[in-house]
Amino acid sequence: MSALIRRTTGLPVNLAYIDAGEGTPIIFVHEFAGDMMSWLPQVNALSRRYRCIAYSARGYTPSDVPTDPKAYGWEFAVSDIIALMDFLKIDKAHLVGLSMGGYAVVSAGYLHPDRILSIGVCSAGSGSVSHGREEMIASSLAMADRIEREGTRLAVTDYAKAASRVPFLEKDPMGFDTFFQQFAGHDSLGSALTLRGFQAARPSLLDKGKELASIKAPVMMLLGDRDSGCVEPTLFMWRTIPGATLAVLPNSGHCINLEEPELFNSMLLAFIDRVEGSARRAG
Repeated sequence: MSALIRRTTGLPVNLAYIDAGEGTPIIFVHEFAGDMMSWLPQVNALSRRYRCIAYSARGYTPSDVPTDPKAYGWEFAVSDIIALMDFLKIDKAHLVGLSMGGYAVVSAGYLHPDRILSIGVCSAGSGSVSHGREEMIASSLAMADRIEREGTRLAVTDYAKAASRVPFLEKDPMGFDTFFQQFAGHDSLGSALTLRGFQAARPSLLDKGKELASIKAPVMMLLGDRDSGCVEPTLFMWRTIPGATLAVLPNSGHCINLEEPELFNSMLLAFIDRVEGSARRAG
């Protein structure tokens, strides 16, 4: 896989990415605990039909790790998607994001509607709740401090085994261990600054009703039924975004693309195929 990893040049923040397959592009945007390698089950499967691009966000090596705290935030996450598309000369793409990446792609849906063919919003909205938001923010800031003190590997052990991730550990211990080893290897500075600048500072999706209602692209929400922290924001987005569809994966937590890759891939592929088919008929 290392032979397929490439890197942008000349951008304010250079990004490492995987680019496989041909056809209409799909861009995958990872969660806080993930990176571009988290999308390998999707890249491997969907690149037989589509051009699949997965990248590591700023703060995640081998992408750049800015040292300025002001270089992190949800707005940068959105602009990085567009910058990568511009670098690769992609006019429009399907966007798929999980958790933190889901926040980024749904935000791109109302900020850059002319660049998006469809949006897959997966396990998104953690912290965007009507009760308990302040606790989430405090927890993110405390985790950032701990990562800086102890390093990523020690600091994220409990985080990686939170209730929403237990289904993955129960169903696939070896897959969970691969996920954890990748997570534990993340750059400490990049992880801490991402927690402070993005996770703790992003506005609640519950306050974005007007923006979400303006999204024109087809949207599919995907959610694990044991991912309790994402239920309220997912249902809010589903009710607010015009025409959005919702798929719930049974006995599944937060890492649905890794927990149930075959089911996840089949649902995602069916959604994108429908969008492509509609576009062909309209054209």
